[in-house]
Amino acid sequence: MQRFTLRPTITFGSGALAGLEQLAGKRVMVITDAFLAKSGLLDRVLVHLKGCTVERFTDVVPDPPLTLVARGARVLADFRPQAVVAFGGGSPMDCAKAMLTFGKKLGAPEDVRFYAVPTTAGTGSEVTSFAVLTDGERGVKYPLVDDDFLPDEAILDPVLLAGVPAAVTADTGMDVLTHAAEACVARGHSPYSDALAEKAFVMAWHNLRPAYESAGESTAKEQMLLASNLAGIAFNAAGLGVCHSMAHALGGRYHVPHGRLNAMLLPHVIAFNAAESAAAERYARLARLCGLAGNPRALAAGLNRLRSQLGLPERLTACGVEGRTLRADLDGLAEAALADGCISSNPRTVSVQDVKHLLKELG
Repeated sequence: MQRFTLRPTITFGSGALAGLEQLAGKRVMVITDAFLAKSGLLDRVLVHLKGCTVERFTDVVPDPPLTLVARGARVLADFRPQAVVAFGGGSPMDCAKAMLTFGKKLGAPEDVRFYAVPTTAGTGSEVTSFAVLTDGERGVKYPLVDDDFLPDEAILDPVLLAGVPAAVTADTGMDVLTHAAEACVARGHSPYSDALAEKAFVMAWHNLRPAYESAGESTAKEQMLLASNLAGIAFNAAGLGVCHSMAHALGGRYHVPHGRLNAMLLPHVIAFNAAESAAAERYARLARLCGLAGNPRALAAGLNRLRSQLGLPERLTACGVEGRTLRADLDGLAEAALADGCISSNPRTVSVQDVKHLLKELG
């Protein structure tokens, strides 16, 4: 027996930010980063919080560390909000999820409404029970999974993507493709997650390069925002795999953007997983849906071409990680990847040597 649950409520399209107006008059904590707070984008949110008592937590940083979450949870508990609005990319979303969960343990109300407003098309965090936090001292990323992390409301307004730099569009967009591809072959896939993952992959495949090349608002960017959302729902139900496990390990050690790591890893992971016949058939179907030859090799080659067109690197050396450094770190990286929660849903069993071989291909 399997289950498929839909949450949160999703408001999307031009003007979707008006969905925040139902919070009028409440105590609202907005969690974001310093850049968004200073860029003017945060004002687009605040204008819809009419009559609210607003507490701004703008200290979120990329790869939010556990120490930041602990401090933020204390601030949240002291403010005692009626609603929390997470505003930004994956880091503000993940930080807000953890802050809210631990803030409740410190005395915050149990019935806080949780709103998620993404400003990038990548993580899908606004519809997932995942949060990735970092232990800065150990250099380890921890993917946490808890249904309590799921927001109550997700608000997708494409106007927020207008000023996203092309490099960020590329990184986050490759994350969308990776979420969808891994969900398609994950052990927990179902007809429901398959439909969402396939749709998300095809939408991202056709719209990522136009979104990368367009300035300001565009239909392609709006489509990428929806693709990210669909892929998030899919992998939240089906699971991910070894690509994300290795990306978490590498990101925790070298602080390379997550989507960039996935872009390098995914073609190699497809070749590895395609040794399992059912996974190979699913990759072949994705390839056909994108107008490619119907086999995993064509899909991997197509992703490599797209990565190159987006100006993303093929190897870690282009990210400042020397080959000898990678080789010296292989044991620790493999250990971290195999301990990562995403690996359990990979369609093919993965050994230490498998991980090391895949990592060496990036050197």
